[in-house]
Amino acid sequence: MIPRKTNDGRFTVRNAIADDAKQLEKVQLLCFPTLSRDEILTEAHFANHIKIFPEGQIVITDGEELIASCSSLRTTFPFTKHSFLEATDNLWITKAHKPDGDWLYCFDMGVLQAYRGLKLSAEMYNARKELARLSGMKGLFIEGLASGYQRYKSEFTIQEYCEKLKNYELTDPTISPQRKAGFHWVKPLYGFVNDPAAGNCSILMVWTVESVSIQEYIEKCKD
Repeated sequence: MIPRKTNDGRFTVRNAIADDAKQLEKVQLLCFPTLSRDEILTEAHFANHIKIFPEGQIVITDGEELIASCSSLRTTFPFTKHSFLEATDNLWITKAHKPDGDWLYCFDMGVLQAYRGLKLSAEMYNARKELARLSGMKGLFIEGLASGYQRYKSEFTIQEYCEKLKNYELTDPTISPQRKAGFHWVKPLYGFVNDPAAGNCSILMVWTVESVSIQEYIEKCKD
């Protein structure tokens, strides 16, 4: 599957290795400045992810510099209410990752500011979709941070913001690109993270392989 060059030939997409862990922590801190320190991935967390499930840890490099990354684990579909820390085994993934899980949980992604707008997120989503297909999984799910809420928090409650976002009345720097990448809205997860700038909210979204019904999962997740 990887390593390979990005579509424009400028950067390299590959699986993360142990030596990347320190740079991965740096990217994390730069990409999520408002997230609670308890929910920020550290060098030790990344090192454990690479040990537990190396295929699911993907980076993009510009020469020797690591400029983007994403983290994943295999599990079952999240029908029951949960928090980010619960879903990731307090960020370590050791107990959360199920080697025979039929869904790829994409729980982290970051692109350095200077490299945004170059479709690097799409490159990483495509690599994850390929992994799901090749591994016989049903698809991917994400819990995208409602990072754009901080611009509107004086105008709307987080519930109102999510409803407008769902109906394409607003755009969000995290959620909107994820929807463009083929993910379908399932529902907001209020209180999922500790990030007041995002209203402590993430959006559960799903992408499935061709033989799996998206609508079936959306219906099962209705409140």
